[in-house]
Amino acid sequence: RRRRQSSSTPQRPNSARPTASPKKPPPIPKATEADARKHRIPPGYSLKNWDPSEEPIMLLGSVFDANSLGKWIYDWTVYHHGPATPIADMAGELWLLLIQLAGKVKRAEECMPRIRKEENRDMVEDFIESGERLTDKLKKLLKACETPMLKAGRRNGKDSAQLGKNAGTEFVDSIFGRDRQLDATEKFMASIRLWNLRFDANCEEILRR
Repeated sequence: RRRRQSSSTPQRPNSARPTASPKKPPPIPKATEADARKHRIPPGYSLKNWDPSEEPIMLLGSVFDANSLGKWIYDWTVYHHGPATPIADMAGELWLLLIQLAGKVKRAEECMPRIRKEENRDMVEDFIESGERLTDKLKKLLKACETPMLKAGRRNGKDSAQLGKNAGTEFVDSIFGRDRQLDATEKFMASIRLWNLRFDANCEEILRR
């Protein structure tokens, strides 16, 4: 029996009036310079793609969170290769995996104060740490994709680090390119899949209590 993800959308109660329009999700809070300082983000980085309630992920001169980074990668992959392609499907799965990894680590951290049994605390703590190590792997993968993006930007006559059209397509070629980072990307995705399965098997019951 498959467990429902805790992050799934709650169902509207049956008592709700059928004419009631569904509530819009709350707007994503806008990141400020104070948020950037709190997370030690260097001055001058673009904050428009970052939800400050989430861990920041930096790529060239922009700050993302797991969801906005996954969306950015997916959108550029679809632009570059088309929607119904194996690479677009892979980018879509990467987006989902990034959301799951960040969401589960955040949930585990929020639940830690109420976990009483020491062995359970140790178990969840181990998963938080291994989840953070996976995030570090993601940052290394992004770093490996940055150099060709910078070169593409310079070819376009831009000295500053900007996520322009050339840089976006160059990033897709880099992260999913067979002669570039595809192997590292596939291994990273496989690591998150395994982490997800182990997290669900070992931590889900503890976090529900």
